[in-house]
Parts: sequence; C-alpha cells; structure tokens
Amino acid sequence: MIVEFDPDKDAANRQKHGVSLGFGARILDQADALVVPTIRVADEEERFKVIGEVDGALWTGIHVYRGDSVRFISVRRSNAGEQRAYHSDPGGRF
Repeated sequence: MIVEFDPDKDAANRQKHGVSLGFGARILDQADALVVPTIRVADEEERFKVIGEVDGALWTGIHVYRGDSVRFISVRRSNAGEQRAYHSDPGGRF
C-alpha cells in the first residue's frame, strides 16, 4: 500500500489532532479495522472512514483510494459514535 498526504494538511492535522496523516496507515493495517464509505454531497470523490485500534486506543482516518495509493485527508481519535460503530461491528462486517 502506498500512503499519500498533502504536507500542509499533515502539518495542520498534527497541530489539531496531535498525529501525522501517515499514522492512518497503521489504522488501516489493523486486522479488525472497520472501513465504511462516507456520504457527503460536497465531496467530489468517494471517501472512506477507517476505524481501528492502535496501541489500545481507537483512531479514525478519512481517506480516498487513488489507484494503488491511499490518500489520507484526516486522522484523529475516534468520537463516541465511531467507537459505538466499531464495537458493534468489528472487522467491517455488515
């Protein structure tokens, strides 16, 4: 998997959420990661949300697929709703 992100967006994500966009690869690599499409009319491409446990904490990454690459847009600690979704469906099975 090739991981991509915008360096300026990475700096903003580090400042806002305390973690690099590159950390998203660790979330996506988790065997029990939950990956769901996000639906927003404003997005011009199909986006996905990955929720997974890394080092005992739940994290969420917003990303897009571009060919063989995964481009992360945002990475942060999971909110309460994302935690519920993960615990109700670990491993991304619907």
